[in-house]
Amino acid sequence: MTSKETYKIIRSILQLKKFKQYEISKKENVTFSLVNSVVNWLVYQYYVTKRTGYYEVTAPSSIFSLFPLHRKMKPYATFDVNIPREEMIELIKGKGMLCLTSALSYYDSYYRDPAIYIYLKDESLIHDLKDLPKGYTRIEIYEEDLNGDDFVTMKGQRITTKLRTIIDLFCANKTYAAERLIKKEWI
Repeated sequence: MTSKETYKIIRSILQLKKFKQYEISKKENVTFSLVNSVVNWLVYQYYVTKRTGYYEVTAPSSIFSLFPLHRKMKPYATFDVNIPREEMIELIKGKGMLCLTSALSYYDSYYRDPAIYIYLKDESLIHDLKDLPKGYTRIEIYEEDLNGDDFVTMKGQRITTKLRTIIDLFCANKTYAAERLIKKEWI
């Protein structure tokens, strides 16, 4: 799970849900032997099942639960500023990508969190935040550590993909927030 190559394999398996090893190897440009090793381990754990001619993810939550064993979401900077949440979201555009529950709000209108979580893209945002008066809008900034391809643009804002949002929520000990999105995608 800790290597970038293994992450690409797991991500692809979760995205496809039904897959062939060769397909993953070609799609992610990783060796077939590594794909085979990862898939066999997932089959051994009963997280993936071998069907006739393909494999299928049967325990997505169990796979997601593996990520926090090797990765923790800890902010490297936090700010409490006196600016409305909506204005802060506008200030972030182009300088950061929303993650955790801030990204989740684009996929599911049920869960709301007053804090704003971002992966930093432009260091000038930190200087902008330092200049703002102290207040009650919480901003947590993280460094992107898995894969720069895990982002999409929605409503003019860069956010983590559904899959990456779930992974991040698991790694931030916010599994409860990911439950509805997991059910929508895999059940």
